[in-house]
Amino acid sequence: MYRWIVFLHIVSAFAFFMAHGASAVMAFRLQQEKDPERIRTILDLSSAAVPVAYFALMILVLAGIIAGVMGNWFSQGWIWVSLGLLIVLWFGMVMYAGRYYSPVRKAAGLPYHDREGEHPAGPSASSEEIIKLAQASNPRLLLGLSFGLVAVIIWLMMFKPF
Repeated sequence: MYRWIVFLHIVSAFAFFMAHGASAVMAFRLQQEKDPERIRTILDLSSAAVPVAYFALMILVLAGIIAGVMGNWFSQGWIWVSLGLLIVLWFGMVMYAGRYYSPVRKAAGLPYHDREGEHPAGPSASSEEIIKLAQASNPRLLLGLSFGLVAVIIWLMMFKPF
């Protein structure tokens, strides 16, 4: 049964990265886009992928915890560090997305989420404002940090160094 849980953990990680890939591509494409209507379309595509990514992430975490209990891994440090890094990565992504992409969604007249909660679509800002906000993010920094943390988590899971 343990192998099936680990298999589910790996498959859900694959599903997460596939779904989250739409948001990653969006981050790079958004910076280059100059047409507000295409910016809206790119943001909508990313939003459509988020529920799938979150569902896969939930399965990934649950399967990882179950495998950790079944394999008696919680007595070792690597699994705690992995969970900690995953939490840091998740909060960092949420903070980054909220800081950069919510204002773009709001300016584009799309539903958005901020610290106060969910907001419905409203009136659009000017094309210049939408484009300015769309170009304000730094997806390379986000990619580098997230890739590095995911690589460390995978290393910890494979080599179990402590």
